[in-house]
Amino acid sequence: MPRTARTIGKWVGIVAIIGVAALAVTYPIVDLTRSPLDDTARAQLSSQGAAGRFVPTSQGVMHVRISGPENGPVVMLVHGGVVGGYGFENWQKPLAAAGFRVLVPDLLGYGYSDRPDVTYDRAFYMKQLTELLDGLGVTTRVNLVGASFGGGIVTAFTAEHPTRVASAALMSPAGGGRVPLVPAEFMLWPVIGDWIFRVATPSIVTNQMNTAYANSPNRAAMESWMGEQTRFRGFGEGILHALRDYDSGWQPDALDGLGRSGVPTMLVWGTADAVHPYALSQQWTSRIPRAELVTLEGAGHAITYGRAEDVLASVIPFLGEVGGAAR
Repeated sequence: MPRTARTIGKWVGIVAIIGVAALAVTYPIVDLTRSPLDDTARAQLSSQGAAGRFVPTSQGVMHVRISGPENGPVVMLVHGGVVGGYGFENWQKPLAAAGFRVLVPDLLGYGYSDRPDVTYDRAFYMKQLTELLDGLGVTTRVNLVGASFGGGIVTAFTAEHPTRVASAALMSPAGGGRVPLVPAEFMLWPVIGDWIFRVATPSIVTNQMNTAYANSPNRAAMESWMGEQTRFRGFGEGILHALRDYDSGWQPDALDGLGRSGVPTMLVWGTADAVHPYALSQQWTSRIPRAELVTLEGAGHAITYGRAEDVLASVIPFLGEVGGAAR
């Protein structure tokens, strides 16, 4: 090998070693720039009026926003990936004004809830919803609203616990067909995925939210919230756990279980949804023939927050018809 080539190869090797070392050092250091979400942080959030109620569960402390009359029919809003319970920020006042007791949790891994380092499989989500309802003393049937990933969770929960559910309203739900949620599979690999999701994902998903709401008057508020929840440790890791551990994209057993449950069901879907394409709605309506499908022409995936008024125009009458009745 010519001397010049050997010299170039040597420097390439040195640069590669330095690069790997830098990445390895960044992984633990970046956590030091983020705050722990512990009892001290929760007390501070509560004293500032930033948080709602904290509910202990066997898997971690959950944060939940509560509004509406105490004796109203209970509606629990289960958010999708990335955004946390803030994705339903524009729903709380209208639902409370309609007479519903509104529960908006941050799922474990998001918002002001704990971010446990455990397996985020379907059983993990079923257990936290069950324990949250029990911890809040909810003994009546609850109306569940699920958005995107949360729609898959609501579907599975209703299939497993139909006697606890009065109705299910699903916003562009996961579960009816696998879709690529990351650009490349290697992003989920051990070591590589761990680095990407801890170090880079908080900034990546914040930028994604800014893009999704680029022309929306709600963009600044969403950007502020993303900065708030990503300042705590464990946010990116929680997303990675869910992507690795829970095949939420394809749950035919859950769809069939919801179909057998007899629970009144509504679907709301945008025709321009690029995350869970509108064509997947056929999977739902074929397996749950009684489900009411509401189509939003030209709407994308982010309908829960960005198109709240349009969605609630259908959801509130649906809940008023089926959600308040004892069953």
